[in-house]
Amino acid sequence: MAVKEGHWTDGAKILYHGRTYRPAGAKELCATCWEARDHFERARRVRIRSFLIANLGVFEVALGATQFEDVRALGVFHGVVGGALMSWAAEREAKVRREVRAGVEAFNRCQFLPSADGTP
Repeated sequence: MAVKEGHWTDGAKILYHGRTYRPAGAKELCATCWEARDHFERARRVRIRSFLIANLGVFEVALGATQFEDVRALGVFHGVVGGALMSWAAEREAKVRREVRAGVEAFNRCQFLPSADGTP
């Protein structure tokens, strides 16, 4: 298992046996490794919430742009709030990448290092 990397990738997808998975799909592959499953589940939750926050930010910016001509102060306020929400969502994407990388490392440890009782 490896993190999908490249110039046009976001670092939140996983490669396993030639197939690409998102964190939710990778979680299903981790039936025996609870640590990796937990990392992928956290990445999935953060990714969903970041998507919602970013869309709310886009809505606020669009609302600010439409109100800018009528009430400038309110339009600027909505634009600032929308920009802050989109910035916050972008920062959360870094957390997704960290969780995905930690999940891949945990999965690889579970697959290649036997446990203390001899089970893989």
